[in-house]
This record gives sequence, structure tokens and C-alpha cells, in this order.
Amino acid sequence: MTQPNWQPLAKDPYKVPAKPKGLWTKVCDYVEGPVKLKLEADGEWEYSKKRCGPDGAPQEGLVTDTLVPSAPLGALVGKIGGSSADKPDVSKVLVFAVGSYCVVSLDNTARGALFLTMNDVVGRFDEHDGEVSVTISEAR
Repeated sequence: MTQPNWQPLAKDPYKVPAKPKGLWTKVCDYVEGPVKLKLEADGEWEYSKKRCGPDGAPQEGLVTDTLVPSAPLGALVGKIGGSSADKPDVSKVLVFAVGSYCVVSLDNTARGALFLTMNDVVGRFDEHDGEVSVTISEAR
């Protein structure tokens, strides 16, 4: 099996604040499949006065009304498409858990802006603090 030839999307890591202006931080104006994206994150941020890294707080369990219910509270999550202010409709946009490391394969129907944020319940974003750094690479 051949390894993907990863190319960085940017020279410097993207900074993803725990408390964005909307719900999501746009890190790339437009991505279009088919492509593989590799996301690597580090740092710490805070949700509800609790610190965690990009893998979130799995000890809290999964919460169904978060932005991405399949990811722990506090985890770095992403989506392709939609806006910086929406709770994603998973039937219309691709949403995924990123954590500290993720490779996501986009098919030829995936296209739109790439957004990242901390996974939490919509009404609790004012309790967030800090940021994580994310390096993104692509392979076609």
C-alpha cells in the first residue's frame, strides 16, 4: 500500500479558539473532494471551567445535543460546508471528530469551507477559553 503524499495547506498551524465569533472557525475557504485531509492538533482549552486537549473529555461521556454527538465534550470537531453560525445538519454537511489526529477522506461530492471548533452544547460557548493549534495537510 502506498502512503499518501501529504502537502501542507498552510505554512503555519491554524489557531482554533475555544470561543469563536460564531460557533465554528473557518480554517479553509474551500475544499473539494476527492481528497484526503490529515489534521493534527495540540494545545489545551477550557469548557465549563474544565481543561482538556483536542481529544476532549471522554470521562464526561457522550452528550446528544452537542454539535457532534459522536465526539466527547471538549473535543476538536470539524465539518465541510455550512456556515460559522449553524448547528450542522448531518444530512447536508459532513461532520467529524478530529481530536488530536484525524485523516478524513472526502468523496467527489464533498465541497465547501472547512470549519473547526470545540464540541459542546450550543448555549455553553461563552464558558470556553483557550485555543488549540491545528496543522492540516492534503493528499490527492
